Amino acid sequence: MDKLILEIWRYKAKLPNSVEVKLRPVLVIGNDAENKPKIVDIHYCIVSATAPKGEYDIEIEEKRAKELGLDRKSVIKLTKIYTGSQSLLEGKICDLPSDTKKEFIKNYKAYQSNLISIMEENVLLSDSDE
Repeated sequence: MDKLILEIWRYKAKLPNSVEVKLRPVLVIGNDAENKPKIVDIHYCIVSATAPKGEYDIEIEEKRAKELGLDRKSVIKLTKIYTGSQSLLEGKICDLPSDTKKEFIKNYKAYQSNLISIMEENVLLSDSDE
């Protein structure tokens, strides 16, 4: 199961307002196996060729993207985290290269740290209102 983590896979994503499914590249970042559910879900970030790069996102230049098996220049949307069934994975595209894994981990930590800081500020503000 852990072998999926930090690998790019094709995921059968349902299109909005449709029953149609399209294969989309996603970066698997975790699963809920430690919670011991009957059916294990994965957590993933979308890999987009059309979305703009945000502050925490990871850009994969076109040459490298093609070497990895992606069609074109792409962005790992680190702040677009979803949960879905592992059964909807439809073929591994690639392992994330070591340098990109390190960049992802660094940016993901920064993003999560920022979210936690915002939550803590909100708790402190609400505590001071009481």
